[in-house]
Amino acid sequence: MTEIRLEKTQPSAKIPERATAGSFGYDLATIEEHTIAPGETTILKTGMKLAADLPCRDEEGIAMLILPRSSLPLKYGLILPNSPGLIDADYGGDIGVIVHNLREEPVTLEAGTRVAQAIFARVWLPPVTEAVAETNRLRGGFGSTGT
Repeated sequence: MTEIRLEKTQPSAKIPERATAGSFGYDLATIEEHTIAPGETTILKTGMKLAADLPCRDEEGIAMLILPRSSLPLKYGLILPNSPGLIDADYGGDIGVIVHNLREEPVTLEAGTRVAQAIFARVWLPPVTEAVAETNRLRGGFGSTGT
């Protein structure tokens, strides 16, 4: 099995864990208290980074995707505007979670609040080339295949 290695950049950071044996997501928590103003978009620090590149070869690799926890909008009125967030195999910076406050009042998160979850997905990296479209592919745009 592939091992994902993370390094704490802050002593208070929590290495992500799955809540149950059936959980696919590894919970990501904040490392400090943070107040998000109404309509504000900000980055919440997790206090960790990749300790080594994620596996990546010529035609395949593993991506780390950052997804919201379902409690985020329900409890706090926060969304992840770039969901899913993508951590590339060779990303070397700290892992942060971008949040946006939909409420009309500030929202304060305590240090250690679980705000997102990371999942790891195998990705295929096919060659991409320029080509002329096949005529039977010209059938419409967004929403053209359903009602």
